[in-house]
Amino acid sequence: MSGTVLVTGASRGVGREVTRLLVRLGHDVVGVYRSARGAADELVAELGPSVRMIRCELGDDDDVAALANDISLGAAPLVGVVCSAGTTAHAGFGDDVDALDGQLRDNLRAPLVLLRALIRGRCLGSPCSVALLGSNLSRHGLAGRVAYAAAKAGIEGATRSLARELGPVGIRVNAVAPGLLRTDMTAALGDDDIAAYARTVPLGRIGLAVDVAPLVAFLVGAGADYITGQVIDVDGGWGC
Repeated sequence: MSGTVLVTGASRGVGREVTRLLVRLGHDVVGVYRSARGAADELVAELGPSVRMIRCELGDDDDVAALANDISLGAAPLVGVVCSAGTTAHAGFGDDVDALDGQLRDNLRAPLVLLRALIRGRCLGSPCSVALLGSNLSRHGLAGRVAYAAAKAGIEGATRSLARELGPVGIRVNAVAPGLLRTDMTAALGDDDIAAYARTVPLGRIGLAVDVAPLVAFLVGAGADYITGQVIDVDGGWGC
């Protein structure tokens, strides 16, 4: 089932690899980016007319409403939505309230507000598949990532409830929960930190964005028509 898929965070990391794969599989992609205009332009140049990039601050309700209005004017409803945009911050829980507010806004509130706007704007087709990006830290503690883990735990809870609520109208909702990935969000980690983490992973290495994209593409596609309400880890066995 090909069609148009909305991908947030499309200019980098998991979102970029998902966009590339979806285009190869025959989809058109509306990609959303926040500030990386150069990377967005490069992706359009690479993938051609199958990709349209739109700048949107997902933490701004007016921007999100404008995005949903733009999508509603498309030729056909969306067959998929991939919410991969997010941020991360390392901060002691008692030290930085801004990290708490920002992480909950960017990683939990923003994708849910976007999805609500798309539903209200009648932007989603039936059938349609929604894939939310979670994290296995929602179930495995890590000091300095309290706000991030709380936000991603919220994504897991929302996934299950949304699957119940939206399933009767033909909309599936699942979440993909990676472990630590080598992306620009983790670029500040040193080689020693990466090596130490890799030693705790049964498959012996840190994950890459290309390890996550195939599962997201599968969940969007027709082969997953009977899968909803699931949270699937992609972590090399780290959380097993």
